[in-house]
Amino acid sequence: MRPGRVGRMVDAALQHRVEQFLYREVRLLSELRFEEWLDLFTDDARYWMPARETVGDRPDAVAADGEMAFFDDDKPFLAARIERLRSSLAHAEQPPSRMRYFVSNVEVEEAGGEELDVRCNLLVHQSRLERTEVLYVGRREDRLRPEGESWRIALRKVILDQTLIPRTMSTFF
Repeated sequence: MRPGRVGRMVDAALQHRVEQFLYREVRLLSELRFEEWLDLFTDDARYWMPARETVGDRPDAVAADGEMAFFDDDKPFLAARIERLRSSLAHAEQPPSRMRYFVSNVEVEEAGGEELDVRCNLLVHQSRLERTEVLYVGRREDRLRPEGESWRIALRKVILDQTLIPRTMSTFF
């Protein structure tokens, strides 16, 4: 996705199918079904959350590609993160957090070829041990690649509105 680029919007039927894909995806995350969630990514996927920057009159500024990021993972690294979460080594997730994901304001555009660019707003609620609650608010920018009757996520860029992130963040977006 290139900043400021606006592609051709899709028809209502395709919009609905993409929204259903996203709703299923966040349900898998809410239910901690990480392995099934990971299957929704292409083998060459990039999963990236650049750091926010406060730059003069640009409140929506983020670090450029290759600069500071909270994470910049490929699919094998995501698999390793999931494996760690499932182990006893993930102390911050023993017992696992209760999670709830919400996506809204879904925009779907043709990206060229059969790929789609999808933007949506994101709200994630994380509750830990009856003492800690965290809300993450932001947006996601995805590149979806067709596979069969559905899609796979080839690129996910997560842009959170907050600049201060909990030290023990173990959340997928």
